[in-house]
Amino acid sequence: MRTRKDVWKLSTSNPWHPDLLWYARAVADMQTRAADDPTSWTYQAAIHGIPQDNNPQPRFWVQCQHNSWFFLPWHRMYLFYFEQIVAATIVKLGGPSDWALPYWNYSDPTNPSATQLPPAFFAPTLPDPGSPANALLDANRDRGNSGESVTSNPSQTNLTPALTESQFSVAATGGVAGFGGPITGFHHDGTGAMGVLDRSPHGSIHMAINGDMGAFETAALDPIFWLHHANIDRLWNVWLKRDPTHTNPPDATWLTGLAFEFHDAAKSEAAMTSSQVVDNTASPLSYQYEDESDPIGGVAGFVAPRRLAMAADSIPEMVGATAKPVTLSGKAASASFAVTPPTGPARLAAVGTAAPPRTYLNLENVTGPRHHTSYSVYVNLPANESADKHPELLAGNMPLFGLAEASRADQRHSGSGLHYAYEISDIVRRLQQKGDWDAKNVRVTFIPDYDVPKRVSLTGAVGEVQVGRISLYHK
Repeated sequence: MRTRKDVWKLSTSNPWHPDLLWYARAVADMQTRAADDPTSWTYQAAIHGIPQDNNPQPRFWVQCQHNSWFFLPWHRMYLFYFEQIVAATIVKLGGPSDWALPYWNYSDPTNPSATQLPPAFFAPTLPDPGSPANALLDANRDRGNSGESVTSNPSQTNLTPALTESQFSVAATGGVAGFGGPITGFHHDGTGAMGVLDRSPHGSIHMAINGDMGAFETAALDPIFWLHHANIDRLWNVWLKRDPTHTNPPDATWLTGLAFEFHDAAKSEAAMTSSQVVDNTASPLSYQYEDESDPIGGVAGFVAPRRLAMAADSIPEMVGATAKPVTLSGKAASASFAVTPPTGPARLAAVGTAAPPRTYLNLENVTGPRHHTSYSVYVNLPANESADKHPELLAGNMPLFGLAEASRADQRHSGSGLHYAYEISDIVRRLQQKGDWDAKNVRVTFIPDYDVPKRVSLTGAVGEVQVGRISLYHK
């Protein structure tokens, strides 16, 4: 059984640990292969996506699943076949037969370097004789290629919202869409609501690095993509283990309803369903992670009282929304709206229970071209005060990964944009207790996480983002 290891634990003892050096050599070898070779770097990246004008497309390309309950199983399959191809390449080059894909644990509280790219990913050359170019360095990155941190706000790597989400998947109707994403069919374009893990840290890390990583169409061209997704895959296991009520969907439509197609290391066609990848330690996957411990201290058998008090199938009710879109252009921006007491499902759900309502902030129909920053979203941030002084008012991160693709309307895609949902129940209660909650003036503030990179600002290609509507729901 292969063991996927923490890349920073490898890097601490040796920046060019053999697992990373062999990965770099294999990537370089794959990059020399023809684009129509299923084991080439170009072909493997194209499975996730390619730029819009690249046609024709083999049926195996442009298949990534986002904003969907297939997000986690599809990427697990994708990593499995990629790892198999890299491992076979390493053996061909004279390397070990037990190589496994490392994972990047950027949320490790014990590692002060956790949010930095490991040195092997920004070194210009390999330590091999003759100093060949380092294939792990992607010059298109916006951040991280000098070893600086790739995150600027703790919400981007905060695991608590994802790991405490009680359900894997729910219908996306005004509340959080579950840990793994909303119930969908095949869903490549990324429109609609996204699961909590899909949003952060998944999308947040994509945008923290940006460059190739910042779009569905190019993300898998960056070698760090694969280590990032290995960590997202690991967090699926962490979520399942930390609470006995956390379970995968039992639905046949999720388990066997869709088979996704790939190529194996021998270039043979292969297909898998979700049912075949729910246990990564079983055949055919047969890998494990070096550490799947709970980073936020879950207690086996314990379920938070608020989770128990709420009906899983309760219907969220919109109690307020903005009347016009909000435009974001890389600067701080705010919008206000009024909320009213619930009169329908949320009011009825509260009858007979002492549990306070759960409150969700929704950002709907977020559209625009490629954007080079993510945003941190705050509720009732005091005017003229720094967001850094009010972490208690942070709803979460809005990463904008896949924004351009989700905004593009064509024969197959609606172009309705991205949709974010944040549970802000605790924020609302704290504001109410302090007397700072005014139902007639709920204010949402967007703070950009990054300055526009120099290489982008020189071209003027910043791009404006439209948030179609900000809404508040009770459940």
